[in-house]
Amino acid sequence: MLDPWQLRTFLAAADGPSFRQAAKDLALAPSTVTAQIKALEDALGVPLFRRDPGSVVLTEHGRRLLGPARRLLDLEAAIRRDIGQDGEACPELAVRLSESLGLAVAPTVLATLRRDHPRLRVAIVTHSRRGLAHDLRHDAVDLGLLMGEPFAADGIVMEQIHREPLCVIAAPGSPLAARGAVGPEDLAGRELFVTRHIWSARRSLENALARHGVSPGAVTTCTSLPVVMRCVAAGHGLALAPWLAVAADRTAGTLAVLPWAEETLFAPVVAAHRADRPLSRPAEAFLTALRQALAARPPAPRPPRP
Repeated sequence: MLDPWQLRTFLAAADGPSFRQAAKDLALAPSTVTAQIKALEDALGVPLFRRDPGSVVLTEHGRRLLGPARRLLDLEAAIRRDIGQDGEACPELAVRLSESLGLAVAPTVLATLRRDHPRLRVAIVTHSRRGLAHDLRHDAVDLGLLMGEPFAADGIVMEQIHREPLCVIAAPGSPLAARGAVGPEDLAGRELFVTRHIWSARRSLENALARHGVSPGAVTTCTSLPVVMRCVAAGHGLALAPWLAVAADRTAGTLAVLPWAEETLFAPVVAAHRADRPLSRPAEAFLTALRQALAARPPAPRPPRP
């Protein structure tokens, strides 16, 4: 009988370019990946990879195994959903959770999940080398929860489950920190940091700046919200950030967090899963717990009434 973990390791290694990269993707030691591939080759009696310096390449036997390996893992997943341990619908759950969401709500979500699924084995990943759609299609994760715009991907269902208010963040010693709100005119000549969290609001922001005839002094794009927060806290410009990501900093006084003076800007929170299969009970429970955690958070600051 083929070991499902060996098959998962084989598929990760088949994505290339090396066993070391597969080990990073699976959060395993490189020696473990090498041992699992060797055990699978011994079980089948054929070499699956040609080892070259710094890379591995599938042999003809390896290429022929790709389809059956994916089908076997699909069948295993179906068995786990339909049978499970002691009535548990799925004893394992892998979730791709964006770091901003995870930092804000993971403790609350896991506490809720454990009440109904105390023995569930949960894996939470915060990034992916090949992207969420790839990970869902290859069963690396069961559910994706991201903050950003939904995108089209074959075989993947995207659902907006929440709209998170965006706030303006500034250094706590900034003259803006004492203001009740920040408007377009306050961005004139200042450095503006832009992250992927605000793509949905970028057009509204640009339109507001155009209406007031102002433009920022410089724009810095960064993929890491924590890096942006650190730069802003040090006095380097302003940024828009999701309220859930900066609420604790506002309380601690490490950032000034202010509402946008015009219409509230939002960042979507999106759930993604495969279209060809229903969500397992634990995945549905995780999603429900996330919705509840987001709804229970304290409200974002609002601009003062005129």
